[in-house]
Amino acid sequence: MTDFLWRVVIIVILAQASLIAAAQDGAIIVGANVGRLRSVERIDFADIGDDLEIGWFEANEDASEFVVFDSDGRIYRVGVGGVIDSWTYRGNAAQVFSLIDAVYATGGPLVFYLLDGAYFVNDRQLQVDDFPVAAHLIEQSLFVEAVTTSGATVYHELSLAAADGVIRPDRTIALPGSDAVNPGVLIGRVDFPHAIVSRLADGQLSVYRYPYAFSVEGGREYRLDGGPAVAGALNAGGSHFAWSDPASERLNALDLGSGENKVVAELGGAYAQYLLLTADASAIIAVNVDFEAAVFAWVVESGERLDLGAYRECKRIPDRVALSADGAALVIGCDTGLDIWRIASDEAR
Repeated sequence: MTDFLWRVVIIVILAQASLIAAAQDGAIIVGANVGRLRSVERIDFADIGDDLEIGWFEANEDASEFVVFDSDGRIYRVGVGGVIDSWTYRGNAAQVFSLIDAVYATGGPLVFYLLDGAYFVNDRQLQVDDFPVAAHLIEQSLFVEAVTTSGATVYHELSLAAADGVIRPDRTIALPGSDAVNPGVLIGRVDFPHAIVSRLADGQLSVYRYPYAFSVEGGREYRLDGGPAVAGALNAGGSHFAWSDPASERLNALDLGSGENKVVAELGGAYAQYLLLTADASAIIAVNVDFEAAVFAWVVESGERLDLGAYRECKRIPDRVALSADGAALVIGCDTGLDIWRIASDEAR
């Protein structure tokens, strides 16, 4: 390599190191600083193993550690520094394994999976009659979201203290049923303890929150001008809902306390694969708009649109995108690895 190329490499490395250091103060992503959101860390699957090609992940609270898995059913705990641990639940290659979900608890990750037709949490069998599809940890209480044979959504609260090694639900909570006359759809990517149902015919939005209002009588209802909402994101506190209409004409922010809806921006038909709302609901983040491999943001108060730049090279649309639980990181996962975005200082822009 020539001296010139070495200098270029060194400059790139130093610039990246400066950007990472500038983002280590853990600044929470908000409207006032979202313009400084930058890709500062990456985890490359090629450095871990040939079978890692799925961008699904589960992150711990500050997105310093992740659970990922490969096509052979091996589970990995990884960080920016490399693999922390790896293991498999398959006893032999003939066993059929499917990972369902994972959550980070106080003692480490809890992995939910299907193995030869039986459901498990780590190495303990989960005894349910339904079909688990997701897991949720709410204040150290563990819930499994499942679909019944009739197609209804239920949530099983689990006890991990069973003496016989089999985990059974302590209780089961049903999501309120759909209106047969005016059917609605459950808004995806809105996690328990919230559930949002959008009614297609008249733009009505029903918002449920367990345990305060997880019933037909307890849910709050809103009428959306320009609705119905077909895609959206709830902020971490559950106070606001960002949404777009079926034609992706407008980006909105609904205050669930007051019922006031604000049109943040005109989208003109541009469709975002992923929408996220910051914890304080002051910024809406979009990833992959109209198949452009980039990150965008809108400041809710002003409606200003910010083009934040491209994320890592991927062969397809990201498999998962999420904000960290502490609100300080945006994580994008695709077939080539994870891209971790944080707030950088002005000097590192």
